[in-house]
Amino acid sequence: MSKQITISDLLKIFLAHIKLIILLVILGGVVAYSYVSFLVTPTYSTSSLILVQNSSSFDSDIAKNQTGNESRVNMSDITSSVTLANTCATLFTVAPEMKGVISGASVTIAPIQDSYFLRVTAVSSDPHTAANVANTVADKAHDVYKDYFDAGKAEAVEYADVPSSPSSPDKMRFLIIGLLAGLVLGLVISFLLEIIDTTIKPGDDLYKQYDIPVFAEIIDFEAEGGAKKK
Repeated sequence: MSKQITISDLLKIFLAHIKLIILLVILGGVVAYSYVSFLVTPTYSTSSLILVQNSSSFDSDIAKNQTGNESRVNMSDITSSVTLANTCATLFTVAPEMKGVISGASVTIAPIQDSYFLRVTAVSSDPHTAANVANTVADKAHDVYKDYFDAGKAEAVEYADVPSSPSSPDKMRFLIIGLLAGLVLGLVISFLLEIIDTTIKPGDDLYKQYDIPVFAEIIDFEAEGGAKKK
């Protein structure tokens, strides 16, 4: 007859192996934290901002509107600039002129949602390289734009700062994953140790296994140290 294990039995199993579980939890955390601290190269991320405009009159229209004059920004100019920004995001990424600028960093150029701004994000193992690449791409955008379009402009409006701390890896995240992995491993090993243990233990193990009551137990005096051989 197969042995049925209840929730209560599982709790008893885990409590019986609590030292092993705690040891594996600590070991998992130490291994994960050591791995991310000594074997994973930290990376730094920073970004610059590019403004894309479809016409040279766009600036003057915005200025007039902000000073309270009657001239207002033409909505068609805004819509066109948003569309142009999406086009430039792809252009600045694949343009041969940009290929030589992007070196030593992973660069992503993406439009800010529903706007005519492009965010240039550079990621590198060196913080200064990340900042330099992001700023160089922002500066180069003007020249690349002029090579492909006759009207409008693209210019840097915000430059990247040198990041002071790495953006990746997240050491706390790795530590938590290591602790959880150690916990799961400890619970699984504790359960397997119980499954492969075929010895009959004191108490109601016989009743659970064979569905018969236990009326008496025979004490092993040698095991208990109660008898001495002569």
